[in-house]
Amino acid sequence: MKPMNQSAGEALAIALPSMSRRKLLLGMGTASAAAAVAIAPDAHGAAVGQGLSSDQAENPELIVAYQKFNDACSQLEEARNSLEWLADEWRHQWPLAPEELLLGANAQNGRYTAPAERDIIGRYLIRDTSDLTKRLAPKFRREIRKTCFAIRTADEEKDLLKRWMRSKPTGRTDKALARNRAYRIKATRECELRIQLADRYEAETARLRQVSGADAARLRVREADILLQKAADEVSKCQACTVAGLAMKADALTVTAGALMKITKSDDSPLGQIARFIESVAEVAGRASA
Repeated sequence: MKPMNQSAGEALAIALPSMSRRKLLLGMGTASAAAAVAIAPDAHGAAVGQGLSSDQAENPELIVAYQKFNDACSQLEEARNSLEWLADEWRHQWPLAPEELLLGANAQNGRYTAPAERDIIGRYLIRDTSDLTKRLAPKFRREIRKTCFAIRTADEEKDLLKRWMRSKPTGRTDKALARNRAYRIKATRECELRIQLADRYEAETARLRQVSGADAARLRVREADILLQKAADEVSKCQACTVAGLAMKADALTVTAGALMKITKSDDSPLGQIARFIESVAEVAGRASA
C-alpha cells in the first residue's frame, strides 16, 4: 500500500477562524435579522420600534451559508485533532528509514525529486543526525543536528539494479578493466542490499498505516477540507448587508485565499491591491464585530 499524497498533510496547515469568533458572528447576524423583523415598517411605512429603524437585516442566505461554514470548520478541526492524536499514539512504533536508504538532507524544503521521509500521517520526519555515522561526516552532524532526508525506494533501486546488470565494464588496460569489474560487483551488491532494506521498510510502514487507520484518518481530513472549501465558496457568493456579514465573508476568504493573500499583498500588481483591500476589510469588520 502506498501512502496517500500530501494534500491531507498540507491541509493541517490551513488556519481556521476561532470557534468563539465564528459563534459571535453567527449571533450578530441572527440578531440583526431578528431586530429587522422587530422594527419592520407598518402599512404606512413607519418603523415599529425605536432606535433601529435605519438598521438593515443580514442576508438570511449568508447566515445559513456561514452556519454551514462554521459546521465545516468544526468537522475539519475534529478530523485534524483525531489525526494528530493518531500520530502521537503511533510515534514510537513508526520505524526510521535505514541509513543506507537516506539521500540528501533538508528534504523538508521540497528540494528533491525523490520522496522525503515522512511520519505515519504524512508529515516530514525531522530526525536526529548524531547516530548517522555510515554516511555523514562528523562536521555535518555537528552543524546540522536535525533534518529530513530524501529516501531511496525499492522500485527505484530495482530499476538501478537492472541498469547495473545490463552494463558492461570497460577499460583501456587490464588493470582498469579489473577495477571497473570490481566496482560493478560492489555496486550491484550494495543495490541488492538496499532493495532488501527498502522492501522491509516499505512493508512495515504500510502495515502500520493500515492497522493504525492512518490512511483512513488522512482521508477524513481531506474530505473535511474539501467540504470546508465548498462551504467557504458558498459564503463568498452570498451578499453581505451588515458589518457582521462582511466579517463572515472575510473569515471564509481567509480559508480559500489566505495563502495567496500572504504571497501577493506586498506586490504592486492589481492582485496585491486586491489582497491589501481584502485584508483591510477583514480588519475593520473584525474590530466592528469584536
